[in-house]
Amino acid sequence: MLRDVVETDLPIFYEQQLDPTSTRMAAFPPREEWSVFLAHWKTKVLADPANCAQTIVWNERVAGYIASWSQEERRLIAYWIGREYWGRGIATAALAEFLGYERARPLHAFVAAHNVGSIRVLEKCGFVRIGGATTGPGEVDECLYRLG
Repeated sequence: MLRDVVETDLPIFYEQQLDPTSTRMAAFPPREEWSVFLAHWKTKVLADPANCAQTIVWNERVAGYIASWSQEERRLIAYWIGREYWGRGIATAALAEFLGYERARPLHAFVAAHNVGSIRVLEKCGFVRIGGATTGPGEVDECLYRLG
């Protein structure tokens, strides 16, 4: 289900993150310009050997990605599943598999409070809510989850 990210995955990830329903659910703005998206993946995500990024494959198709990185003294994880793959248990299976590769603990994940599906994925994989924050009027309520 997981494999290393290859260059031909990036256009698929790009299209997935442009989906307005997905971005509302994730409460994360898309990188609308291909060059900006590509630069982020090539110079930040894939260029840093401390990062771990994997492509999620389902039925021989790229369903999304999962990644971990260090930020502000935390090891964070994030995943993105193309909307056409939602509700099939793919995110839960991918995260469970990823946790076998990513051995750092504790791991943290931020999730929009309204993203019930992603919260369920984290909790099924053993993450526990340890906090939350509202960033301001009209901003997103976020929950912070921790594993280990």
